[in-house]
Amino acid sequence: MPTLKERFTKWKENRSIWHKAGDILFWVLIILFLVPGPRKVILTNLNRAVLHVKTPRMINEEKQEVLTDLDYNWTLAWGENEPYYFSNLRNTVVILNFWATWCPPCVAEMPELQALHKKYGNRVAFVLVTNEKPEVVEAFMEKNQYVMPVFYLASETPAVLSFNAFPTTFIISKDGRVVSKKTGAANWNSKATEKILEELLK
Repeated sequence: MPTLKERFTKWKENRSIWHKAGDILFWVLIILFLVPGPRKVILTNLNRAVLHVKTPRMINEEKQEVLTDLDYNWTLAWGENEPYYFSNLRNTVVILNFWATWCPPCVAEMPELQALHKKYGNRVAFVLVTNEKPEVVEAFMEKNQYVMPVFYLASETPAVLSFNAFPTTFIISKDGRVVSKKTGAANWNSKATEKILEELLK
């Protein structure tokens, strides 16, 4: 069996400079993906690069689910474990986003959500929900200068708002209809989103 040195010599002699560069790049990427820090940065940037083609869509009206009184009784935590009742948001258009700081698609779409919040934050309730430790989340928000309100899971999420991946975002109408559900990163600061919100705010 050839030794490692012999294999390297053969590789060096038989590969063109372009093939060598490609081989080196391939292995560098493999190594980066195996190391948690660089992997998160790469995946976040990849998600950010394709955001412009991922926009929210309205669910067909006949397929829209509606939040019941029981669903609105959902309790979240706000600040120092202070309860926040989702029922406070009755008769309000809501953008509900389930996310985490360790999730590259979540981090990738956050600037878009922040830009949308800047435009609609006084007319639409932005509810970012996470199950991480408050100190981790607060450090992340402060570092990136995000000013959207963050809530913490304090009770079981209603079935109508169930999800199986981060991020998952719901748009809820004033009368409690789930008009949009998007799993994965999306371009929230888009004409498509604005069209949905303007329709719901009439």
